[in-house]
Amino acid sequence: MIVIVGAGGHGLSAAYHLLKRGVKNVVIIEAKRVGYGSSSRNISRYRVYFNDKKNVEFARKAMEFFSKESKELKFNTMFMRTGYLWILGEGPTEGFRRSTNLWDSEGLGGKYLDCNNFNFLKEGLGECYFGPLAGSFHHDYLTLSYYEEVRKVHTFLSGEVTQLLSSGGKVKGVVVEGRQVQADTVLITAGAWTSRLLSSLGLSIPIVPERKEAYITEDVKFKVKPLVIDLATGVYFSHTLKGEIIGGIDRGVQGFVEFSISLDNMLAYLKRLRHLVRGIEGIGLMRGWSGFYEMTPDRSHVMGFDPQWPEGLFIDAGYSGHGMMMSPLSGEIMAKMIVDGKIDGLAQPFTPERFRTHKLLEENMVI
Repeated sequence: MIVIVGAGGHGLSAAYHLLKRGVKNVVIIEAKRVGYGSSSRNISRYRVYFNDKKNVEFARKAMEFFSKESKELKFNTMFMRTGYLWILGEGPTEGFRRSTNLWDSEGLGGKYLDCNNFNFLKEGLGECYFGPLAGSFHHDYLTLSYYEEVRKVHTFLSGEVTQLLSSGGKVKGVVVEGRQVQADTVLITAGAWTSRLLSSLGLSIPIVPERKEAYITEDVKFKVKPLVIDLATGVYFSHTLKGEIIGGIDRGVQGFVEFSISLDNMLAYLKRLRHLVRGIEGIGLMRGWSGFYEMTPDRSHVMGFDPQWPEGLFIDAGYSGHGMMMSPLSGEIMAKMIVDGKIDGLAQPFTPERFRTHKLLEENMVI
């Protein structure tokens, strides 16, 4: 029996790819509802632009895999390539220049341009950088596609997992609100709550919740195709197909705080948005929401297992703000890993033992 804790994008993707391998004895346990956590609280963008080569390689594979799999799923995930655009002002910082040198060496096709080349931006913003290998999708249609594929085959349980069970060096199952569910394999895809679960076995993994906010405006004529990142303020935004401008600001609050939004953050975002985009001076915000980034010390995800853990215990979490875009490939990798019992080569740099052996990645590009 396989138990998956968490019915978000990663848990459902793993369940879907296990089913594709003929594995049907799967129980998926969700404390709230399908997609309750970060899977339904993001703005649905993908990119290959990171500043650690291992993340670039993983993201590139993830984008290729997502593009292919999106054509096979039940619902249209609206996977589109739109690019990312960084507003640099007077020019790139030394750190950003190092990143673009890496992207050039990897053949990612980006280039520096005068921001005046983009007619949706106001004049005089200085230098920009456009990366074409990035885009958008619809997170809900991705999550629901996986759910629809597995819901009639796998078993779903509602309730909070309060304890992981192990004996004799092997995982034995979980406790769901006082009820034991036996399993010889447990996959934790609980996002920001992952560390709490692992601590029930005395295991420590440095995944910390950080609340981030997102906002959406009233609709205007479509003009902002790429995701725009303003390095000076941390504001980022893009257009939805309905005409709203969706985005956020790089300000976070650590810890399990309530899902709410800050008036100061919201006004700072709106003021900067009006300053940057041509012809939206009177635009207003329709609504805002928040969710957790599941942050690790090296801003990179954690997948697989540690040889010192109980046998049969796996993890897929800690994506530090870029999890949903990775979920199709991550589910495929985790399904393969569970069936084969060994670490996939692409996942090797991201295993949890890197924290114990001090082999952290050098990543800090969180958007």
